[in-house]
Amino acid sequence: MTPILWLVAALLLAGIIVFVSSLATRRRLPPVELADGRPLPKTALQTRATWTLIVVAALTAAAAACVVYFSPQVWWDNDAVRLTVTFLLLAALCVYLVFTIGVRSLEQRGEGAFDERDSLIMSRSCAGVGGAMMVVIAVWMMALTETHIDTHLVPSYFLYLMFWSCVMTNVIASLAGILLAYRRA
Repeated sequence: MTPILWLVAALLLAGIIVFVSSLATRRRLPPVELADGRPLPKTALQTRATWTLIVVAALTAAAAACVVYFSPQVWWDNDAVRLTVTFLLLAALCVYLVFTIGVRSLEQRGEGAFDERDSLIMSRSCAGVGGAMMVVIAVWMMALTETHIDTHLVPSYFLYLMFWSCVMTNVIASLAGILLAYRRA
């Protein structure tokens, strides 16, 4: 199995770990019942996290698709491809930065847009990030070891791919943790 396919498997496993750890660590909040059986509206934090996750996941998927399409060796050797992938990943990080700044402004407003429930969810949203990143690193290490077992020499461009996959796993897992915390059991 090529290292890129191992990475896809690692990201799927990391998503499962984030989901399971979110279920295990979040508090069960009492259901809020509204008149006439209407559903509880989304909070500002939930809406922002949803859109941020969609945009970050799309940019990360586009970057990963470029690396898979051109191959890691071409990605490393061709400046245009490497800069395109790096730009897509930096754009995803900028979207996450805007989300973080927006959450901090919601906290400071005091208009009721950010309450103690949102604060609790934010404090517990990163519960599965460490586990997800450890799974990604473990899968990378197994894939690279098995792929390059004959020479014992791993090309250095895989280290950059490992770094970016860990960074994006961190961002996506923390956003997913926020959204999973809002789900009711």
